[in-house]
Amino acid sequence: MSEGAPDRATDRATERELGYIAMRLHVLEALALAVERRAELVDLVADAPDVAAAAAALGAWGLDDAQARAVLDLQVRRLAGRERERLDAERERLVTRRAELGG
Repeated sequence: MSEGAPDRATDRATERELGYIAMRLHVLEALALAVERRAELVDLVADAPDVAAAAAALGAWGLDDAQARAVLDLQVRRLAGRERERLDAERERLVTRRAELGG
């Protein structure tokens, strides 16, 4: 095994972790918006004829498909104060970790 192999493996692991962090922060951004606009969200979903239409309407909020799916999968309990705090804490932890990794 060459001396560079562990470094490449570490680099790949770091890249994977940074990719996960980026994806999760992207979703958390959408969830934060949904929580902030929860009354509008409920109306949007209730007025949509189906899930596809609700997802398309979320596009008007600037959300992409992955974010819209995450918002539509959002459990109502996530709107409770402690759950919102937990989501905020997760976001802060991921931002800190990303900085530690140099991303």
